[in-house]
Amino acid sequence: MNNRGAGHLYVVHGRMGSLDVDAKVIPTDGYFSVMGYWHDITGDPEQARPAGWPTDNGYAVSQVNPSVWFINVFQRRKGTGFRLGDRVRQLVSEIARSGLRPTESRSTLRIAVPVLGIGRGGMGARRGEALDVLLRALWDSVRTVGVDIVLVTPDPAVFGAAQYRRRTIAESGTGSLPWGLSAPALAEAKRLGVLARDGHLALFLGAGVSMAAGLPDWDGLLTRIAERTKQDYGQVKALGSLDAAELLKRDSDQRQIGELVRDIIGKPKKIALAHGILAGFDAQETITTNYDALFELAVEQAGRTTPTVLPWEPAEVGRPWLLKLHGDLQRADSIVLTRRDFVLFDARSRPAGSLLQATLMTRHLLIVGTSLADDNVIRLAMEVDDYLRRNGVRSAQGTFIDVSGKAARQRLWSEQFHWHVCEGEDITQRVRQMEIFLDVAAAYAARNASWLLDPRFEGLLSDSEQRVTAKVRSALAQVPDADSGLLVPLKEIREQLGGAG
Repeated sequence: MNNRGAGHLYVVHGRMGSLDVDAKVIPTDGYFSVMGYWHDITGDPEQARPAGWPTDNGYAVSQVNPSVWFINVFQRRKGTGFRLGDRVRQLVSEIARSGLRPTESRSTLRIAVPVLGIGRGGMGARRGEALDVLLRALWDSVRTVGVDIVLVTPDPAVFGAAQYRRRTIAESGTGSLPWGLSAPALAEAKRLGVLARDGHLALFLGAGVSMAAGLPDWDGLLTRIAERTKQDYGQVKALGSLDAAELLKRDSDQRQIGELVRDIIGKPKKIALAHGILAGFDAQETITTNYDALFELAVEQAGRTTPTVLPWEPAEVGRPWLLKLHGDLQRADSIVLTRRDFVLFDARSRPAGSLLQATLMTRHLLIVGTSLADDNVIRLAMEVDDYLRRNGVRSAQGTFIDVSGKAARQRLWSEQFHWHVCEGEDITQRVRQMEIFLDVAAAYAARNASWLLDPRFEGLLSDSEQRVTAKVRSALAQVPDADSGLLVPLKEIREQLGGAG
């Protein structure tokens, strides 16, 4: 479990604007120059400019939004990265004392921070050193202040380098805070991360992932449908969710039930932290029972190739796919909601079920945000297990992340799935433990090495590693850019590792 009172440092490949957090830190300079891509967060910079800027301490809160804070990152003198680290520590402490409170959906204040100093902050040529300073400062802050911090970057090279540095700091014992997991949980997170890194991990996402972004659970959705159609949900709730949904549909305009679901959920623009973390796994196969497009948004925000959405788009070579078992909000007539929809699922969507079964047989499926109460998913999983057993194979088809607090459920599936129980006194604490666990797994899943031969990141390497990479960089620099024959693989390696052309 996470140390009592300690926060956690997450790293997310994406953009801060769409992330659900309680406070955001925006970089600027002594003249209060705020880049245009931050304006969606800050609003009009002239109105947001703190009184008396530039301040003596180098940071201040926006005048129009108490959740937005500015930090002066520009440093003229060489070697001032460590001063920036001290400033970051002080800023985090100030935010924690400011009176901001976490939303009801979480138990710990969450602050989003971009990678500071490497843009116009004067440390662009020393990205490795800047990352090291920033990571250590943020790790110190979560330990001493007790807030959660999300370090966010849209740059794949910076993301890969940050994950590498987190691993080396944690494993060297020189960091101020370990991962915050028990030894068995850490081993399990590493195992899943390696599976993802090697391309063998597929994802299964349930409603719990999107609920963290503010979307309703099944019961909440049915309650809102009843309100929209002027029906008394209390009279049918005791029937169970599927039969209640069936009755609500029969007593309303059946042609509009999918459109009602679409109107109720809308087009959410804030992704949950779990969406951002899971997008960083770079899984090629994902299956979901969710109607929304938040996972697709998280992948897009990370600058990765957005997945083909099955079954409405054709699969493409080199493009990941996302199978939506229960339909898609943009296709209202596809939504699976009622008893009839579930009973007819196999007749209408057998190929989708077969794809889930094929994934269970050929990949390790990481199951997040679901209670395994879906009768169709249960049937499909049990059919796979029975098929393998009858052919002499006994192995776990995946790993289930359990935030239910119901230990007995594990006994039902102990032979089909590895089981990771997230502990906590209530659901918010258990969800946070899930996010921490996934974040650690993502650190070991990161396989982007497009920073390795980039001299700007040398500060992350030892002296011997720098000598090796310098020789490799020099050798690969001799490969002609125009070559289209035998040396093409060397050009590709150079590009993959960040070597200059």
